[in-house]
Amino acid sequence: MTQLIYGLCDMQSFYASCEVAARKEYAAQRTEFDDSTDPPLVVAGDPSRRNGIILAATPTAKKYGVSNAMRLGEALELYPDLIVVRPHMEFYIQVSIRIQQLMKQEFPLQEQFSVDEGFFAFPWPSNLFPDPIEAARRIQEKIWDQFRIRSRIGMGPNKWIAKMSNAKAKKSSGGIVWWQEEEVPAILRDMPVETMWGLKRRADTLKYEFGVQTIGEVAKIPIGHLRARFGVWGEIIHRWANGIDLSGINPSAYSSPHKSFSHRTTLPRDYYERTDVAVVILELLDEVCYRLRRARQVGRRVGLGVTYEKLTGGFWRAKTLSKFTDTPEELYPELLALLDRYWDGSGVRAISIGVDMLQVESSMQLSLFKDLPKRNQFYEVVDRIHEKYGETSLIRAVSLKKSGQLRDRSGKIGGHFA
Repeated sequence: MTQLIYGLCDMQSFYASCEVAARKEYAAQRTEFDDSTDPPLVVAGDPSRRNGIILAATPTAKKYGVSNAMRLGEALELYPDLIVVRPHMEFYIQVSIRIQQLMKQEFPLQEQFSVDEGFFAFPWPSNLFPDPIEAARRIQEKIWDQFRIRSRIGMGPNKWIAKMSNAKAKKSSGGIVWWQEEEVPAILRDMPVETMWGLKRRADTLKYEFGVQTIGEVAKIPIGHLRARFGVWGEIIHRWANGIDLSGINPSAYSSPHKSFSHRTTLPRDYYERTDVAVVILELLDEVCYRLRRARQVGRRVGLGVTYEKLTGGFWRAKTLSKFTDTPEELYPELLALLDRYWDGSGVRAISIGVDMLQVESSMQLSLFKDLPKRNQFYEVVDRIHEKYGETSLIRAVSLKKSGQLRDRSGKIGGHFA
């Protein structure tokens, strides 16, 4: 009986691999299956600042204890001879696009999952794909031959299992792991709860509130108990623990209509003052609201994410409003209220803003007490100025403060230099 096999192809240390592959001085010595042939290179948010963040590191650099999200100064203390390069986001995006196109040529049923990951699926058994391992190896070879980037591929009976097996593939010598459907229950049974992809902090809740340690134990929790604790997520957890995932491949995932808008930035240092954090919140909110206006959408729920020092800990909280809006004036006070309620005073190293529960602008409720036409006209003028002369051509006065990040971010792509 023919079935679909799902795979997830993940690029190893993508940003760092792009940088190494682009440098002739390292190309001759590198081999596909020997990570030690890479130089000890890291991509840092701003190499000129020792408090910049490591965005990616080669396997060789990681052997010295260097890890993603580590401060550059800390990494240099571990290994002073690190090769440090600044990020080139436009280059990475172009490489990503070409790799995704290559995957789609090999597997027409393909979905981009992130800048360095893509799902695919193919029928098996079939004349086109008689050997799943060979099919995975073929795309792996093509990515290495054309881009000199190592990839790891996990495969299974659904997307979630493909993601789980991909984690194992990263630690295997050939970089390919295939879990067949009949093997999945036994494989998952003894795996630790925290290895369940997608759970994040819910794994701690399962361990400490439900007293379970393995995925097999999670699978035995009555679904009603999980629903009572996690809501709709309870049913998803129950399915995953039993090796079930009902989601399919969506080839147009990256071109689907927006369900939310968000923006995030990592700060050059820890912020401890509320006024400093508030400046960055407003700058991020302005960008999110601009994107809402361009899409002719408005939102009803606003969220604030704060990450603490060393990019660990923090919170994400959201509030549902009584009406839909796309204006900073209405959303900013709500974000400050969330900050005041949930921030514990720890140093803030990253901030994110999100707006969701969207609908089209034309269906927005009108207010009898506000001059909406004048407000809309104001933002139309602001947006046109930004689009013609750049986002720093007209800025809020608070962005001139030392804590403001807008001017620094304006020359970057995805928060990093192009």
